[in-house]
Amino acid sequence: MQLLAPVAPRMISGRTIDILDTAPGRGVPTGFARVDPNDPDIFDHPLDHVPGMLLATASLELAEHASMLKPDYITYRLTFTKFCELRAPVQLTARRAAGGTSRIDVTQSGRTIAKGLLTRCATKSPMERVPVPALRDGSISGELVHRIDCRNIAIGPLTVEHGRVWTRVRDQGATIGGLPRRAGAVASILEAAREFAVAILHRWGEQPLGIKMILVGLTAEVPTAALAAHVARALSWQVTPPEQTRKLLIGVHAVGGRATKVGSILIVIKCVDAEEYAQLRAS
Repeated sequence: MQLLAPVAPRMISGRTIDILDTAPGRGVPTGFARVDPNDPDIFDHPLDHVPGMLLATASLELAEHASMLKPDYITYRLTFTKFCELRAPVQLTARRAAGGTSRIDVTQSGRTIAKGLLTRCATKSPMERVPVPALRDGSISGELVHRIDCRNIAIGPLTVEHGRVWTRVRDQGATIGGLPRRAGAVASILEAAREFAVAILHRWGEQPLGIKMILVGLTAEVPTAALAAHVARALSWQVTPPEQTRKLLIGVHAVGGRATKVGSILIVIKCVDAEEYAQLRAS
């Protein structure tokens, strides 16, 4: 079942969101997430809630519609406060605030599900350049990133060099087709970073396979433009002790002759067993 707006004013259909068709500059940009459990790209496997990455992607699609992704380099922050249920409409709004910041709100049945901020980066971080690591082709094991369909795997096998873990971002993996160009560029690197974080938590956070991982929030400082076709993308993470893996700071790199750092993504994930997960869902 696909959930759209509860009423049907004029809408602009997007890939992950249906947006109210209002005149530019009039009203708050508003839309309703497209929740379709049969969508093989977003619902790789059965879930009892709306995945956080669907809400993140829908908010980015709404932001691009409202011309909020025009800067070439942005800071995007999204914090989840409650589980988002499958069978009630999900409303998203993007309000412009002072200083070039936009505020994103995700609500369902009168409750706040997530809050976010989107702003232009005042200064771009200096580009760090390092020798290209031995990035491996192919895809990582789906079990390590909680993916069943190999076509939905966004990253390659892991490589460790000098205490740092690397992975290639697969251009053909975990791509949600039909997204606007800038929203798609940001959403694809966020999904790759999320999968990378899940693999890290299993391998270096010592979390067992089968553990539930709940996306709590993320902060990304990333470019909004897709890289040139001949430039690969890679992610990296400095190895830390298991007790320091609840928050993961992941580097985003463009890989040509050297690996050039072009951004970073901080991801917070909560790991719970089946009993604690049931308690959280019941609360």
